[in-house]
Amino acid sequence: MTNDNQAPSTKHNNNAQRTMLTLAKAFLVALLCSLLLTPLVRRLALWYGVVDRPDEHRKLHDDAVPLAGGLAVMGGFCLALMAAFAWSPRWRDRFADDWQFLLGLFASVAVIGIVGLLDDRYQIRGRQKLAGQIVAAMILVFSGLLIETLTIFGWRIELGLLAVPFTLFWFLGATNALNLIDGVDGLATSVGIVLCLAVSIMALMTGHVTDAVLAMAVAGSLAGFLVYNVSPASIFLGDAGSMFIGLILGALAIRCSLKGPATIALAAPVALLAIPIMDVSVAIVRRKLMGRSIFSADRGHLHHRLLHHGFGKRTTVLLIGLLCGVTAVGALLSEYTQNDVMAISAVVVVAAVLGLTRLFGHQEFVLLVRRVKHVVVSLLPLRGRGQLRPGESHDRLEGSGQWDELWGTLIEFAERFDLSAVQLIVHVPAMREAYRANWQRTASPDETKLWHSDIPLIAGNLAVGRLRVTGSNGHGSACVWMSDLIAGLKPFEEQMVDLIGEFLKSAPANSASADHLPPRTGKERILSYNAES
Repeated sequence: MTNDNQAPSTKHNNNAQRTMLTLAKAFLVALLCSLLLTPLVRRLALWYGVVDRPDEHRKLHDDAVPLAGGLAVMGGFCLALMAAFAWSPRWRDRFADDWQFLLGLFASVAVIGIVGLLDDRYQIRGRQKLAGQIVAAMILVFSGLLIETLTIFGWRIELGLLAVPFTLFWFLGATNALNLIDGVDGLATSVGIVLCLAVSIMALMTGHVTDAVLAMAVAGSLAGFLVYNVSPASIFLGDAGSMFIGLILGALAIRCSLKGPATIALAAPVALLAIPIMDVSVAIVRRKLMGRSIFSADRGHLHHRLLHHGFGKRTTVLLIGLLCGVTAVGALLSEYTQNDVMAISAVVVVAAVLGLTRLFGHQEFVLLVRRVKHVVVSLLPLRGRGQLRPGESHDRLEGSGQWDELWGTLIEFAERFDLSAVQLIVHVPAMREAYRANWQRTASPDETKLWHSDIPLIAGNLAVGRLRVTGSNGHGSACVWMSDLIAGLKPFEEQMVDLIGEFLKSAPANSASADHLPPRTGKERILSYNAES
């Protein structure tokens, strides 16, 4: 009787031990392969010119650093899975059961790797990279990984026709979230290790053993690459590596949260990726509110803000890894207790700590509130609008430059030439300056006579921002009138040159602006004109 009762328990323990041994083997093999592959990839990247060069704008490292480290990570991952397939008939059977998903996953990884390498080498446009990401995501969808039903706080939401768009949105969000957080030596690699370990544990908790092995192989490969990627890094992940991590995590987080056919509990995967998702969401809000493209680069990400507050590179990586660990623990507790509140609470606590300490997100929140307030006030009678002129708004995200004085000069210019609208966008990451101002007339102009001009502001070889002007053609020669308009910008131009010069004089000797801005001649012009009628 006792032996019969112990047999199932003994069998279960043996299975658990074999599973843990396989996970350990996958991790160690991936680590070893990545350790050996990375120097080779680094040499090839230098040979073919796949390097990240300083741009005196956002990338302020001293020397060119090889990219394409993602190839070593992907290579370690694939070799570890091949080893697991070879050493155990049991795992060959498991992989055979999931052949459709695994085939789709490897095809998707191949696509994202190619897109990332093209971007690392040729800096392709944001929309082109997005198109490649969509192709990779669609391959996963066609492999059967489709979210048709969501459950959160006990509510069941059937997506119906929105199933494919929602699934694509999830994959794209996860891919770009890890891509954008890759801004400090070892950051994306360390975050990837923390989240992959959490996904592996969650997969074991939910009985998705194959996914646990996949996640552990990625973690091991990243651990091997981290030896070369920790500050000061001798090689970067590149877009191929960061997008690979995001895509894998997005896919496995969904698989581990399946509660039935195409049904997932949303809270746990969101909590797992909360920090990267928060970072990319705040970046989108910040760029839209400041009048820039969501694809434009800046220095407002979480790691930039921590560095700005005086934390070192390694401390920044440690803090962000710790934050990811907190949200990951919340996700695991949520899965263990079957209580979504655990996951959401962890995310809320982390967001509140970052906001209340003003480490991250506070400026964007204030900017958003101010913008909403301006929209509401603009609907009220003029008497309640304070000192702002009709149709005017200006926002400073960061910096201390006297852009308001420059803006006053532009308003006088707009009034004198009877312009319809003026927008000034200042974006100088190296100076940590971000300013945006808008002005427009309350009277509606004749749309058929409107013209638009987009003028880049350049100081030396440094892009300072853009001036966007809208007006209406008057009587007489349009060429003569436009010539007078450009001549009228001369006071603005001179004031702009003086403002940049004063900023450089007051900047610390060791600041990024002082180190990376070229010398300015006395008569240097900072406006180049490119009008579109």
